[in-house]
Amino acid sequence: MVVLSEMEANGFSPTIVTYNSLISAYARGGLLHEAMELKNKMVEKGIKPDVVTYTTLLSGFEKAGKDECAMKVFEEMRNANCNPNICTYNALIKMHGSRGKYTEMMKVFEDIKTCGCTPDIVTWNTILGVFGQNGMDTEVSGVFKEMKRAGFVAERDTFNTLIGAYSRCGSFDQAMVVYKRMLEAGVTPDLSTYNAVLAALARGGLWEQSEKLLAEMKDGRCKPNELTYSSLLHAYANGKAIERMNSLAEEIYSGAIEPRALLLKTLVLVNSKSNLLMETERAFLELRRMGSCLDITTLNAMVSIYGRRQMIAKANEIIKFMGENGFTPSLTTYNSLMYMYSRSANFGKSEEILRGLLAKGIKPDVISYNTVIFAYCRNGQMREASRLLTEMKESGLVPDAITYNTFVASYASDAMFVESIDVVRYMIKHGCKPNQSTYNSIVDWYCKLNRRDEAIMFVNNLRKLDPHVSKDEECRLAERLASK
Repeated sequence: MVVLSEMEANGFSPTIVTYNSLISAYARGGLLHEAMELKNKMVEKGIKPDVVTYTTLLSGFEKAGKDECAMKVFEEMRNANCNPNICTYNALIKMHGSRGKYTEMMKVFEDIKTCGCTPDIVTWNTILGVFGQNGMDTEVSGVFKEMKRAGFVAERDTFNTLIGAYSRCGSFDQAMVVYKRMLEAGVTPDLSTYNAVLAALARGGLWEQSEKLLAEMKDGRCKPNELTYSSLLHAYANGKAIERMNSLAEEIYSGAIEPRALLLKTLVLVNSKSNLLMETERAFLELRRMGSCLDITTLNAMVSIYGRRQMIAKANEIIKFMGENGFTPSLTTYNSLMYMYSRSANFGKSEEILRGLLAKGIKPDVISYNTVIFAYCRNGQMREASRLLTEMKESGLVPDAITYNTFVASYASDAMFVESIDVVRYMIKHGCKPNQSTYNSIVDWYCKLNRRDEAIMFVNNLRKLDPHVSKDEECRLAERLASK
């Protein structure tokens, strides 16, 4: 605003380019209220916002997780007869995709073609990134093939996106194959490439390899940035290297590594994930003290740790803050709230949240249903749990080992071993492999209920129930039984 005043005082009239540059600067800094004020000021001056103005604002709100504000900007743009460009569509694709609204995302992709635009490399990379981020490796491969059919040649950004996409799908080996193909194609890794590989290593908690790659970067004169250190923090957290994580955190707080907003947000995330309450709150308060703009991911991390600690009032404070500041709760937000109530006396609230989720048009995932099923099983309401299992399958979601293990453990704890073993039989029949937790529940509850002989018989006859059980698993259970 000061710049505009000085320009006008010196006889220079700001143009659309001036306003767009300032709006872009504010939006990049997360100062979206100020960016909107500038847009209103330019309208008052008789300067009509253009596609750059609207797209900059829409993208800013999308990055902040303020979907309603983003859509209001888009509606205003349409009402002003300002045609979207490919950058506008790319921002909308990213927004819908990031919220798990794949139907809306693909509708925007189709709109690009009908509106006379052509998808660009950013469009393809964004869709690849969205599917990759959500573990949809089949879709990643399909989009990549379609991209090549459309005549796009993979370049560095595409390779970087693919590395990131496959690593998010848990396909670490595939991510490394892409990295090798990139090198074979003669494409030189840049900072983004190293950061994509580091992100892949971080997801596997491979902090030792991460440290080696960091050393390689420095030797190759590729200066690490905040994303580099962010991935290293995640690698430490996922690899349970808490002392190393705390040591790097102190370097950030001391200023040895510049304490940028991204790093403080990462500290909130990794400490929340590691269930370190004091450290999580320290990073969150430092972020607030610096005046940095919060985002939905950071706020979700706070809801998550408060929910896990049953700090319901604190969690609701964050939810209230989100509502007051225009943040759109995501599926992660709702899953954290369902988790919190599933472990409380007010466990029925978890299904209320699930129903609210469906009413808002947000599709629950396996975690959502598993959480509510746990709430009912934990409180002995097996009929309600079974009802949700049926609903889950009818919605197209495939129950996983956690789903079935919840039933197995609950039946076993009530000495309903016939029903417990029937669940194991059912999960095997439907292609879900029992894991250690499955059999631990049955063996442990037999022992707790002083039915050790039946536990021995169960282990001895396990191969009849599960013909594919490994010899190692049988030995492990026998040893577990001997120790009780």
